[in-house]
Parts: sequence; structure tokens; C-alpha cells
Amino acid sequence: MTALANEHLTDLQHQLHTKRLARDLRSRTTPPELARLTRVLARYHDQIADGFGVPHPASADVRDGARRAGALIRQAEHLLGPPADTETPKSALAQKLRATSIALGCGLDLLSTHFPAAPDEATSADAVVIAAPDTARSLLLQLSTHTATIGHLSRHTTPPSDQAGTLLLKAAVLARIYSENQAPLPITAIPIRHTPPRIPPVISENDTQALAGIDASIRRLSNPSSLTSVTTWRYLARAAAITCDLNVKTIQQLIYRMKEIDEPDHRSALQEAATATKRMKKKWKEIVRRWDEQTNHHGYPANGPATDAGDLIIRLGRLIHADPAWTPTPRASYRMKPPEEIAPTLTQAARIATVALKTIEVCNTLAANHRAAINDAAVLGILHKQREHPTHMPRVPASARQLSKSYDAAEAVGRQAITTLGQATQALTPDPQAHPDDVRLIICRAVTNEQTQASLAADEFPTSATNRVEDPHSSTLRHSPAPTSISLTRKPFMR
Repeated sequence: MTALANEHLTDLQHQLHTKRLARDLRSRTTPPELARLTRVLARYHDQIADGFGVPHPASADVRDGARRAGALIRQAEHLLGPPADTETPKSALAQKLRATSIALGCGLDLLSTHFPAAPDEATSADAVVIAAPDTARSLLLQLSTHTATIGHLSRHTTPPSDQAGTLLLKAAVLARIYSENQAPLPITAIPIRHTPPRIPPVISENDTQALAGIDASIRRLSNPSSLTSVTTWRYLARAAAITCDLNVKTIQQLIYRMKEIDEPDHRSALQEAATATKRMKKKWKEIVRRWDEQTNHHGYPANGPATDAGDLIIRLGRLIHADPAWTPTPRASYRMKPPEEIAPTLTQAARIATVALKTIEVCNTLAANHRAAINDAAVLGILHKQREHPTHMPRVPASARQLSKSYDAAEAVGRQAITTLGQATQALTPDPQAHPDDVRLIICRAVTNEQTQASLAADEFPTSATNRVEDPHSSTLRHSPAPTSISLTRKPFMR
């Protein structure tokens, strides 16, 4: 009987898009048929809420949903008025409504025969299956579609019957939600992302201590706690160039290791990552050159970001160099650790590649946050020009604009390096669950552009109950207008 009712439901859904819908709804036989079908739906929800007289212990949630949806349907039934069973429907819409009501009503009567109407009557063997939570959810899901269709039809009727449409759509939403098997999700505490204290590097560090120190430096550089200066930005640019150079050497050692253990696919992926990282290193060296062309402010800055960058370089170098006391000086040893010592297994190779990936993202973070540095450089350039030519109008020097373009280019190349190295890192371990969450997050941040984020933020939320349950056969789709693109980039200092 429910299959027959579903066939009639399909015809009713087609009626929503016919030109004669308004004329059929104005027929005086249509509202009573809407009320008749609404009463049948209310009876179904009442039976599900009661568990057909023998409620299952595990069906409390679905019965609660049926009770809430049934209350809304009864309110809608009151607005639609009393049903009329004597008059024969004349319009095609009223005839389909009558046929759907009869089919659903017969189905409910058949279900009720499995349960005792009196205390001395026996219960059918299928009664347990009918009252089971899964059966109740499946039945509630089918009823939600019928309720939504009647709701859309009721919205096109004359007042006050049209108010029943909103109530029926809300009931359909409730029935749809409670028809899903909602297992309670475990509550997991999310640690607060705070800036960790500095961990100074020591010569006797093991790999675990070194990786913990690298992670601390990365997080401190991503969230600097102290203000930066031109001297600091110059130093950080040089530190980023050195970091890229160390990452190239690290990836090269992993390539040698893949050749030793005969992993051509991993070797090819890492070679692409090494090429992208070399291009990133070249862009950062160009930034260093442009900073050197600026005015004074050379030297070693004493604030936190410069110290964190120095700690990161030292630990990255000691991770791949044979000298345990390696430092980035002209007399530093160039002898590298053997590839089998750096990455004895593919899992360890993925671990080392993840370190390189994180440090590349830090360099990209520095490139993305360069606008304050460009403003400082522009101010110094303007002041320098004013001292040489006091009568000239202040203008932003061309060197500041060129420096800004160099940072933008480094950031673009850095995203490519993150994507290629991230994919190579994920391919090193066959188990997807073995990939750290931060690796997937880094790759996602690199491939997600600002326009996509703006369009996601512009979508309407939450969705109203009227639009929540849509007709599945509707030929008209609702689209939100495309958001206007607004540039938030702050230009270099201008006065």
C-alpha cells in the first residue's frame, strides 16, 4: 500500500509544476482532501509515537520525533478545516489527494492488524519487526516526503489554510531528522592553540627532542608575540632562504634513499617537490637581495622572531648534517648523514618530509604577512629621499613596490612547493590514517584560495524550514547570488 501511495505522491509532486495548480487549489473540493490526507498522516505519527501499542525500548528518540511532528500536523489539520468524505472529487488534484489518503489509510489499517485491539487478542509475529526502531525510522522517512508535498500544496491555498503549509514543512523537517539513526557522537576535548615557550637547542638532543623544538619554533614564528622591525624582517628573509636551502638538501637525501630501496614512484614525486622548493629558495634569495638594497638597519635583531628563526635553522641543519654541533656559519661542516640514517623506513621518510613541509609553510606565512614590512621599508625610503631632496613631494619608492612583488611571488611559489611536497609526503605511507591531521590541513590551506572562502562565508545559513525540504522533482533550483569580490589587500604606505 505504501508503494501505491508513493506512486500517487509522484503524481502530486508533478501537480506542483502544472499551470492548472492554482485553479485546482481554488476548487472547493481540494481543501477538504488536503485535510483528509493530513489527518491520515497525523494518525501515522500518533501510532509511531505510541509504538503501535508495544513500544520498543530503543525507539524512544524516533517516537519522540514522531510525537513532535504529529503535534504540528494536527495544528495544520485544524487550519485546513474538516475533511468531507461524501462529495466526490472533481479536479485531478483532489482525486490524487483522495487516492493517496485511501492508500496510506489502508496501509495503516494493515499495520494495525498485527497488534491486539483488546487485551485478550494475540500479537502477530511481525509486530516486533514493525515496532522496531529501524522500521519506525524508515516509515517516518517515507512520511516526511508525503508531509512535505502536502505542505507545499497547502502554501498555495487561500488564507488561513495557507498557514498550514509552514507547519507541515516544519513537521517534515522534524520527521526527516529523527528518521536518521543518530548515534551520540563522543565529545572530544580540543586543546587550545597557544604559543609555546621557546626551547633552546642543545647539542645532545635526540630526534624526538629536536622535532619538538622544531614544532615549537614553527608555532612561535606563525604567531609572533613581539613587534617586528626592518632589521627583523631583513633577518627573517635571510632565515627563510637558508631554511629553503636546508629543505632542498633534506628532500635530496630522501630522493637518494628512495633510489636505494628501489621506490621509483616516491623518488619521482620527491624530485618534483625538490624542484618546487628550489624555485622557492630562489625567490627568497631575491627578497634578501632587495632588502640589502634598502637603507641601513643591518645587524642581528634581538627580538623573539629572529631568535626562533635561528633555533629552527640550527635544528633543521643538525637533522641532516653529521656534525651534532652544526651551526649556519661559513666554517660549518658540509658532511651529511647517510640517507639510511635519516630515513631507514618509509614511515620515517614521511616524518622527515612532514618537517620540511611545516617549515615551508612557515616561510609562506612570513611571505603572506609581509605588508607591515613593506610599509616600514616605504617609510624609511620616503624619509631618506626627503633628506636628499627636501623640496620634492614624498612618493613611495619603487624599491618598496618591487619588494612587495617579490614577496607575492615567493608566496605563490611556496604554495606550489607545499602542494607537491604534501602529496609526496602522503604517498610515502600507504595508510591514510597514518597521515597527521596537520599535514592534510597544510595542503588544504595551500590549495584553498581567498575567493572560495568568501563564497562559503556568503552562503545563507541557517536554511529556513520552507527551503529545507524541497520537492525532489522540482525543475527550479535556488542559487544564491555570486558574492561580490572585495580586495582586502592593504597597499604599501602612502601619504
